[in-house]
Amino acid sequence: MLENKVVNVLMVTGVYFPEVNGATLQCMRLISLLGKKVNFSVLTTTRYKNIDKNIVNGVDIFRSYIGNRFVKFLQIIKILQVFSSKRIDIVHLHGFSSRSAFIILVSILFNKKIIIKMTSFGHDDPMSIKNKGKLFFYIFSLADVYIGVSPIFKKMYLKSDLDKYRYCQIPNGVDTNLFKPLSDKNKNRARFELGLPTDISLILVVGHFSIDKSVNHVLEAWLRLQELSSTGSGVVFIGNTNSDDFEVDQNIVDLMHSMSGVYLGKKIFFIEKTANIEKYYQSSDIYVLPSAREGLPNALLEAMSCALPVISTRLPGVTDWVVKHKDNGMTYSHGDIDILTSLLWELLRDGGLRKKIGLSARKTIETDFEILMTANKIYKVYENL
Repeated sequence: MLENKVVNVLMVTGVYFPEVNGATLQCMRLISLLGKKVNFSVLTTTRYKNIDKNIVNGVDIFRSYIGNRFVKFLQIIKILQVFSSKRIDIVHLHGFSSRSAFIILVSILFNKKIIIKMTSFGHDDPMSIKNKGKLFFYIFSLADVYIGVSPIFKKMYLKSDLDKYRYCQIPNGVDTNLFKPLSDKNKNRARFELGLPTDISLILVVGHFSIDKSVNHVLEAWLRLQELSSTGSGVVFIGNTNSDDFEVDQNIVDLMHSMSGVYLGKKIFFIEKTANIEKYYQSSDIYVLPSAREGLPNALLEAMSCALPVISTRLPGVTDWVVKHKDNGMTYSHGDIDILTSLLWELLRDGGLRKKIGLSARKTIETDFEILMTANKIYKVYENL
């Protein structure tokens, strides 16, 4: 242990509270758990000029606005100011992008240790970075430690010929005290507070409205069920539909709304954002992850922690080591709407099966993905650096 020593860590994320996504919540929980051992600060970006929260829960937040070329120049100045004025030992990057590449170069200039947490297979895993160009990969290769959240990252890391001793596998973690199942009585109360119907089974989907997230597949499968028979069910979609976000596809947004028709607001619900996402898990009966690619989706783990039976795409090295078919969840091949429809129907008509799979899912999270275990592993990395 580091006796009487506080490690100074600069977390670098895409967005931070009050803007919220899975990465934001993961960072906030780690900061909360390690706050006594580590002095954290956060460097992030925002698309909103009116966000003025410079301190969140006692942590300094440095925000730079994303905009035109002049604004990007101001971002560079902001980054340099942070490194010049703030005591930093370790720079912990969540994800890797062109902005991250610049931050790495600045970190080296100021003699800081660098951690890259790889978050999305097909985007910031080593082989994907290598395919984007030699210079980009060279800058990526300058980090001291690489954290992969699932086995596919280790596979790609070893394939890239980077130093195998700099790789750590640390999965995302879940606060099982926050993400926990409710009794039927409290579940109905939570639904009432959220303005959701209490007399039907609810399917939950969390994710941007994009091609990769494929949330429209769930809507298509659910609509097929309505044609076959009344299942007494509805669907809740939580995700950003703002096309200003590069991850959002306006065509998917328009398609989803046009498909919803008479069910909108009655059996189909769109939630743009929420500060209490755990309440939606706790109010639901089934969770679906229809994505084409992921890293290790926090939403999947959070749903399982709330004892929801999950239906997930079978993503090698990403979801297949977490979700075991018909044990702690269900799996299917991405884009196979027929199988997705069949799995939804199987779970909707069998409450006993839902409960059995949900309890197994909860046990999986408690055993392997508790946030405190993740935090301890992250601190060990800080300590070693």
